[in-house]
Amino acid sequence: MDQQTTYEGAAARIPALGQFLDYLRFEKRYSVHTVLAYQIDLNQFFDFLVTDYDNLDFSKVTAPVIRSWMVALKNDQPRPITNKSLHRKISSLKSFYKYLLRNQLVQSSPLTAITLPKIGKRLPSFLKENEAASLIHPGRAEGLKEVNALSANAWSGILENPAQQASSGTQTAPEWKKYFNDLTAYLSVCLLYECGIRRSELISLKEKDVDKSLKQIKVLGKGGKERLIPLADSLLLLTGQYRAEKAKIPELTNNNPGGVLLTDHKGKPLYDKKVYHMVCNLVAEVTELKKKSPHILRHSFATHLLNAGADLSAVKELLGHSSLAATQVYTHTNIEKLKEVYKKAHPKS
Repeated sequence: MDQQTTYEGAAARIPALGQFLDYLRFEKRYSVHTVLAYQIDLNQFFDFLVTDYDNLDFSKVTAPVIRSWMVALKNDQPRPITNKSLHRKISSLKSFYKYLLRNQLVQSSPLTAITLPKIGKRLPSFLKENEAASLIHPGRAEGLKEVNALSANAWSGILENPAQQASSGTQTAPEWKKYFNDLTAYLSVCLLYECGIRRSELISLKEKDVDKSLKQIKVLGKGGKERLIPLADSLLLLTGQYRAEKAKIPELTNNNPGGVLLTDHKGKPLYDKKVYHMVCNLVAEVTELKKKSPHILRHSFATHLLNAGADLSAVKELLGHSSLAATQVYTHTNIEKLKEVYKKAHPKS
């Protein structure tokens, strides 16, 4: 492998572990966040081997050793691990031993004898259809236009010479900053809900990924997999208006050499926390749900499609899921609707 990364913890002192993480990143093309999750899980396991098993070599690990790690995780105080998290950690370990087997670094995997506890099914949170409609209502964008009374030429001058605002005593910069960031937040929630994309996919969208002639966007998903998602005319128009706003100010383009679609008021690409806070603030205006993360819009997208009779396989492709099992969690709403119909219409209900 011609590319290598410097890792910390157990991955730094165990060559096979570092090679496995490189394999995930460069051959499997997993995202940085996914590789980091694997690294954290496996570092935790090898730290356990150091403290409880006198730094036992991975080739000598047995099923009882892994079971004792599982017990330690479940009994950890003050925050014992959930069954879902335990499944993820064991899955990371299974992947590592599969890699070791394939490269003939071990003779067998100790994970074959491991039985995991069941995971309780937790239904995804989602917006009601009227809440989603309120969130992406076109009136929001129209209201932003009315608030913005700033000329692009004035803001361009401020970006070029920040001292200009201080000397003039005007409120031009705060007005533009609020207008453009509000517009960015509005377009973000529209893309998240109407396209069902992940937060990371939203952040990585490029202007060139928007195809106006075919009315679709190209999304780079997990594992570097690309998929095409259709765009409604209204969303395509909004995206074009947003790009037109940026085009008025050369500095926004100069600060964004990668051609990222969504930026802040200075042209800098968005990042995870900024998107999280922008979306949560808008979602909080339309729902009383406790969970208001950007992912709730992806859940809402899938749920509303299936409620309207969309084919499960089609929704799977739109979401970029690798299997139907991941998409089937959204069919719960269909079942609830069927129960309502049954209660209202069946003579024996």
